[in-house]
Amino acid sequence: MKLIQVEAHGFKSFADKVTLKFDGGIVAIIGPNGSGKSNINDAIRWVLGETSSKVLRGDTMEDVIFSGSKTEKEMDRAEVILTFDNKDRSCDIPYDVFTISRVLTRGNGSNEYYINGELARQRDIKEIAMQSGISKSSLAIIGQGTISNIAESTPEKRREIFEDAAGTSMYKSKKIEAQRKLEKTQEALEQISILIQEQERQLKPLQRQAEKAKIYKTKAEQLKEVEVALLVHDFMDYSDKLEKLNVEGQDYNLIKEELETKIRVYNEASEQKSKFVLELENNIKKISERLSEISEEITTLEIRNAKEAKHREMLLSGELTISPKEKLAAMKEELNALNTNILGYKTFLETKKKESEQLSQSASIRSTKINDIKRELSFKKEELNKIKSKLDVIEEIKSKKTNLAKGTHNIVENSHLFRGYKALVSELIEVNEKYALAIETILSSAMQHIVVDKPETAVEAINFLKSNNGGRATFIPLSSIKPKFVPEQHIVVAQTQKGFLGIASELVSTEEQYNVLKKFLLGNVLVADNIENANKLSKLLETRYMVVTLDGDIIRVGGVLSGGQASQNVSTLAADEQVKKLQDLIPVINAKISQLSNELFELEKDQNKETSLLTNISLERAKIDNLYRTTLDKFDSLREQYRSASQEEYEAENNKKIDIVAAIQQLMLERSDLSAKKSSQEDIYHNLKQELQNLTNQRFQVSEELNNLIKDNANKIAEKAKAETIIQNAKQRLSEQYGMLFEVAKQFYNPDIDFEVARKTVADLKLDIRELGHVNLDSINQLEELETRYKEVKSQEQEIISAKTTIEDAISEMDKIIIERMTQTVTLVNAEFKHVFAKMFGGGMAEIRYTDPENILETGIDVIAQPPGKSIKNLKLFSGGEKALIAISLLFSILKAKPLPLCILDEVEAALDEANVIRFAEYLHTLKKDTQFIVITHRQGTMERVNKLYGATMQKRGVTTFFAVNLSDAKKTIENKN
Repeated sequence: MKLIQVEAHGFKSFADKVTLKFDGGIVAIIGPNGSGKSNINDAIRWVLGETSSKVLRGDTMEDVIFSGSKTEKEMDRAEVILTFDNKDRSCDIPYDVFTISRVLTRGNGSNEYYINGELARQRDIKEIAMQSGISKSSLAIIGQGTISNIAESTPEKRREIFEDAAGTSMYKSKKIEAQRKLEKTQEALEQISILIQEQERQLKPLQRQAEKAKIYKTKAEQLKEVEVALLVHDFMDYSDKLEKLNVEGQDYNLIKEELETKIRVYNEASEQKSKFVLELENNIKKISERLSEISEEITTLEIRNAKEAKHREMLLSGELTISPKEKLAAMKEELNALNTNILGYKTFLETKKKESEQLSQSASIRSTKINDIKRELSFKKEELNKIKSKLDVIEEIKSKKTNLAKGTHNIVENSHLFRGYKALVSELIEVNEKYALAIETILSSAMQHIVVDKPETAVEAINFLKSNNGGRATFIPLSSIKPKFVPEQHIVVAQTQKGFLGIASELVSTEEQYNVLKKFLLGNVLVADNIENANKLSKLLETRYMVVTLDGDIIRVGGVLSGGQASQNVSTLAADEQVKKLQDLIPVINAKISQLSNELFELEKDQNKETSLLTNISLERAKIDNLYRTTLDKFDSLREQYRSASQEEYEAENNKKIDIVAAIQQLMLERSDLSAKKSSQEDIYHNLKQELQNLTNQRFQVSEELNNLIKDNANKIAEKAKAETIIQNAKQRLSEQYGMLFEVAKQFYNPDIDFEVARKTVADLKLDIRELGHVNLDSINQLEELETRYKEVKSQEQEIISAKTTIEDAISEMDKIIIERMTQTVTLVNAEFKHVFAKMFGGGMAEIRYTDPENILETGIDVIAQPPGKSIKNLKLFSGGEKALIAISLLFSILKAKPLPLCILDEVEAALDEANVIRFAEYLHTLKKDTQFIVITHRQGTMERVNKLYGATMQKRGVTTFFAVNLSDAKKTIENKN
């Protein structure tokens, strides 16, 4: 089936009726941007049933109706008609030629579809499109977005293109519908199962229900008393937290505005320096051009001077016949010329000597700076390696320290068996890095102790270890332990001692319910800064308490000391904090390394330029010095000849100057000045570039600071939201569940109760109430009626199970079809892809791979390629142009394996260079036998190789017209666009 004509009137920019005829093969539509050429693409898409105004580049569907312009009024109706050749009967329509059309009227928003002029349904149009393979799929209408999607999308998203090619979309849709039915069937089955369970539970003796009701009432009253107290506690506790968070958040906007201002300042400075850099680039370019001109002028003058010198030499040597007087005059003229040359050479040599000395001094300074940067760069790289090594050490230590004892490991692995299991001590305690080593030294093996709710849970766990030969473990029951403490008067004494940092339990944090745990383990332990102050503190308190230092040295009760250098000083408790700090340093150091590397690169580049300039100056000096000496010898010889030839005194030097030599000398001096000026401006240029890089780095750092501020604020907002939610939930539950206002509920609040025990009591009561199940206080159900309903429900259950089995069988069959078609399509496309890729790239290899070969139903599809002379890598890792060419190669492979009757290509080759555009266009001809192509393009390489060209223009503002064009017209269109 072929598209032979498109007619449009009132659609988008087609205010005047537009008719495009297509004779098969490859037709290109060209025109400048904004001329409306892509509206043909939208028109075809619209007729085929597109319902998304966004896809058609509008806000509402009425946006496709011509909206008017300065010269044309808006239209009330849009109509597009597509005419197809159906001789091959691709569509189930008994006509060799048929039309499909769509009409939209402004105001009422009515959409009308027609087949051969007769009113039809949208579904009829879509069926025609699906039968012929030109539905609004990703293959029939291909734009730059399609190419980007293939290149940039996930493997799972890329799979959809292959589903379109394989024709599995219909089965996938049917499968989704079947799965919905299956879900509904499963829901019905679950609902009826719940009903059956409920009825089975009601079949129990009715006399038990009254007893259950009494138990329920008692426990509900107990629950109310305790839970109301907890809700009041939560309300008050989180109200305090909310107030604190509000205070902390007051400075956020001020700091944020300050950081944003800094970023704006950096951006403005960067923009200004960028302008200076551009000006310098232009100046350097102009100087380089002038230097080239000077070199050409010097060469021309030197040739001319050589010719005139040769002429004088011939006069002097007698090769040309002249009178003695004329010969004497020629000798005098030559002496004047030689003298002028000698003076010029001498001046030039002195100038170049000074230049050489200045450049040598500058090179020495730059060399010193290069060595300094190299040392700093080496230091930063060594610092980075040390950080990475330390991270490795921390990870190794964490791995070693998390190796649990056998018994502890077995309890942790089976913690779900013990209702009262809480966690390991090390998991419940958080500590600042400063105190981590001290706290870990004190806790030692206690870090692996297991925290449980009560002794009974510990006994249960110990019996479990015994019965399973599971090793030994130590348990800490929260309900049994008592907090340890240091009397207030002793704390006052300790605070007078230099180096005292605090009570260990106050230097760590836990959740509120575990406060008793930290006080039990650390409540009577003092922390000092070093062993000397710790020793004085212990003696001051008569060695009654254990004292630990930040380095992990310990003075035990009674005065026994232990300490020294441990094998490592990384604490497991603070390892994560240390890792974060070290990881935060890595990007900072990397940025500095990058900055130093850039500076080094620019300096070495300048050094190379100076070295080259010095070399050139040395060569020039050697050349001129040789000329100077030769000319001097020649001058002395000629002067003797002149004196011999004339008895008169040597006449005063003629005022006549040799213009050519003077011009050469002037040009050489100008070249020298310009070279110095160029070198100076290049130095300024590189310095500005470095300043620009520094500004970029500073802006990055401030941006990071701003991002961290925003993240921190977001966390606080989340905490506030959590607090507000808990407060609101507490008020709501008090009101809805217990019919109380907060002010009334406060009378239930007792600050002296153990809230953790109370929470456990609430959980136990709720569990007990849930375990009671349904409580029928009336006990009026009739057993006979219940049994009758039960039989009916069981019969319904069997019917649902049977229906579920039927649906599952259908889904399984569709899965088989999808797998078979998908496998066949991918295999065919992969085979074609290898050939198409090699053709488009002039060699290389490429292939399609499943991301999950074991799951064909859901696997994504990856594209792997290796252009000639490059390494093999994933599609996403190539440059923009390579991605586009690979994606186009893949589309060509699909069209070759699964041809479509019509394919619209909307500027898909925009990202390709000219050579690849030609390959793209030439390859279209290998596909046009099976596929009709409509190509919307700006590229000359494509235009030159299509079968027919249409040009789009807006002779009237806002109104598109089309005309057939030849290649020369197309070239002019491109030039106008450029």
